[in-house]
Amino acid sequence: MSVPTRRTVAWICFAVAMVDGYDTLMLSFIAPLISREWALSAAGFGQLFAVSYAGAALGATATGFAADRWGRKTLLLVALTISGVFTLACAGATNVSQLMLWRAISGFGLGGAIPAISALTAVHAREGQRSAAVSRMFLGYPIGALAGGAATAAAMTYAGWRGIFMGAGFITCCLIPVVVLGLVESPREARRFAGGAHPRHPLSELIADHRAGGTVMLCIASFMVLLVTYFLVSWTPTVLTLNGVSPPTAALSGVVLNCGGLFGAWLLSWIMGRRRALLIVAGCLLVGSLLIGMLGQGVVAADGAGFLMVFGVGLFVIGAQLNLPAISVKFFPESVCATGVGLSMSCGRVGSIAGPLIGGYLVSAEVGWNRLFLLAAIPALLAGAALWALSLSGVSSKARALRAPGRVDPDAASADTGQD
Repeated sequence: MSVPTRRTVAWICFAVAMVDGYDTLMLSFIAPLISREWALSAAGFGQLFAVSYAGAALGATATGFAADRWGRKTLLLVALTISGVFTLACAGATNVSQLMLWRAISGFGLGGAIPAISALTAVHAREGQRSAAVSRMFLGYPIGALAGGAATAAAMTYAGWRGIFMGAGFITCCLIPVVVLGLVESPREARRFAGGAHPRHPLSELIADHRAGGTVMLCIASFMVLLVTYFLVSWTPTVLTLNGVSPPTAALSGVVLNCGGLFGAWLLSWIMGRRRALLIVAGCLLVGSLLIGMLGQGVVAADGAGFLMVFGVGLFVIGAQLNLPAISVKFFPESVCATGVGLSMSCGRVGSIAGPLIGGYLVSAEVGWNRLFLLAAIPALLAGAALWALSLSGVSSKARALRAPGRVDPDAASADTGQD
């Protein structure tokens, strides 16, 4: 594969990740406008968020499986078309039920794009750099969230929430011809899809060759780390306010959190090809869990120390979260890469729904802030433990596959040499 083609694929997939990140954050910015027009309660808007994430979870699983059966580029085009068309349809919604339906379907589309771009980036990357390439590609997600959030904040006063949906749908649709003209399947994968060679069902491959335990650990890690991430995004501004930070300043904590995650993901991308990468990511989650616990213990001051603490949480926790697709690429065989990424992302999306809901329940139960953030540290700790267990499961399963009679597994060889 030529370097220009490899770079073209990486940049196009990066752009798709940016659109997904923007789409995820966009709804939180325009929520007040929709609520004002339709007198929508907070609970009602929570349902709108929930159906979006639920659609994305279903899309990640279904499209990941289909992409490994019929082609990653083909399913990426399907996902972008569904997302673009139904995001435009959201702009014309006449009631809440209709908006929820269109939003769920558009979420299905963009959720399905992530497994496809992860697999495409991996198969076009240089040997030994696949996980690192996926990590760097996925940096587009937080960059899109930050840049798109800023653009939405600037435009929504005169464009309205319908105009924001129209703009997002238009941008998504513009990616379709770019994918058609700029993306290609790798020669080996193109021959496999054209010939219909599927020695095993993609879902059965996830548990074949002693991968069952590792697959479970990866799903647990994805669920836990997304749960705590979305909990933090929802409740960190509140705890900073209670510790003396003014509400407008505390509102910036979400930006600081994502900036820390972006920097952390970039740093971790340089170690993803190393032999001990999973242990390092697990260690990051352990440190992050300690910082989360400290947030509620009166350590946060009303000056820059609070934002430094929040930045550190983003650095270690969200930085680790943004490397989960690369970890999936590292663990699963290339032939079922999209299925594996899709499954882990689906579990993560479920966690993203559960996090704010659990936080809301605990706040309603008047759990003290000290205990609240100590409880929030537990999922990060469990995610780190799951990744530690995954590192043992992944290396041992690939080593056993390598030793199997008559079988040469390049993934196993890379696990033993420290490359992916």
